[in-house]
Amino acid sequence: MKIWVTRDEEPGGPLSAALEAAGLEPILEPVITRRVLTEARAEIASLGPDDWLVLTSVYAIEAAAQDAARIPRVAVVGEASRKKAEELGLRVELVSAEGSGRDLFARLSDLARGMKVCYPRSSLADMPELPDDVELISPVLYETVASDYRRGIANEVDAAAVASPSAVRAMGKVDLRLASIGPTTSAAIRELGMEPWLEAPQPSFDALARAIADQARSSRNQRA
Repeated sequence: MKIWVTRDEEPGGPLSAALEAAGLEPILEPVITRRVLTEARAEIASLGPDDWLVLTSVYAIEAAAQDAARIPRVAVVGEASRKKAEELGLRVELVSAEGSGRDLFARLSDLARGMKVCYPRSSLADMPELPDDVELISPVLYETVASDYRRGIANEVDAAAVASPSAVRAMGKVDLRLASIGPTTSAAIRELGMEPWLEAPQPSFDALARAIADQARSSRNQRA
């Protein structure tokens, strides 16, 4: 089964590797490009021992890891992010149970009172709402722009793996089965008048790949 990888990654990147491990054939054709604008090292260095660093993407985790030894408490959006962050030496103390930034910041609203929160973010990310006694610093770490992708790709694959709302919007409306990594990506798909073919049970590349493989297997069994 051929799966269109829409995210910005190199050949053999994390989503492509997860799809291959699940017995699927990844076809890489990114619809977005991410450009790093700043390392946010000064903002991270300003955090005290009780302050929080919020990381909501692989790009932010990898950028922050160079300062792992001096970073205080880290909050991430899911278990896959926790694993990645801890592999790179970061000390994760908070994980969103829902796998979303909205839930993560809701939890921080109580935990971070009187503290500083550093949130290196995408140019497309909204500023979170936190209590007045929380000092929020939120440098734009990278910008996400639409790529001029090959439109005929939709006719060459069986489904597309979509890992972010920005990828959905860059891709636009297509006549193709869309496999979503999580609730916010599914919501973006529905905003364009489409319905996700499936949604991963956890917001991770491995879970998304397994869900696609399971759905494909189920469809084959039903036809047999």
